Amino acid sequence: MGASQQFSLDDYMLWEAEQSERHEYINGEVFAMTGARDGHNTIAGNIFAALRAALRGSPCRAFIPT
Repeated sequence: MGASQQFSLDDYMLWEAEQSERHEYINGEVFAMTGARDGHNTIAGNIFAALRAALRGSPCRAFIPT
């Protein structure tokens, strides 16, 4: 998907749900996302762990998007 095609947010959400790769939506333009690096995954994991610990005992839960 190139940056030349414009999407409404609703159209993008419907389209993205059918894609095998992930994309990002910026001001109506759609860009393919690259795979995450080890550092990114480490940071995301640490944030999730901290949120989960902070929410322990509350009715809230932390999730990692898939």
